[in-house]
Amino acid sequence: MSSKIALALLVVMTVTVVYAGHVHHDEGWGWSHPKYKYSYGVKDSHTHDEKHASEWRDGGNVGGHYALREPDGTWRTVTYWADKGGFRAKVDRSHHHHGWSG
Repeated sequence: MSSKIALALLVVMTVTVVYAGHVHHDEGWGWSHPKYKYSYGVKDSHTHDEKHASEWRDGGNVGGHYALREPDGTWRTVTYWADKGGFRAKVDRSHHHHGWSG
């Protein structure tokens, strides 16, 4: 019984050492260069809910924006980006929505 436990521990230790040798090559969650892009929009005539959003990521850089109609009818648009310099956002409000390109 103890020889089976010792063998199991040896296998686990060997696998751990081999796997640990590859971990340092990856960024973040293990992807070598994460990249994505998405967008969506909602326009509900019953609730009058209207909003749009879009985001992208390319490696360590992330950016996006979203716009939503406030209860008073104005639009709030937020544009944001993050990189090695940190997170930044710009918020605008207007009475007119200038369309959407997600």
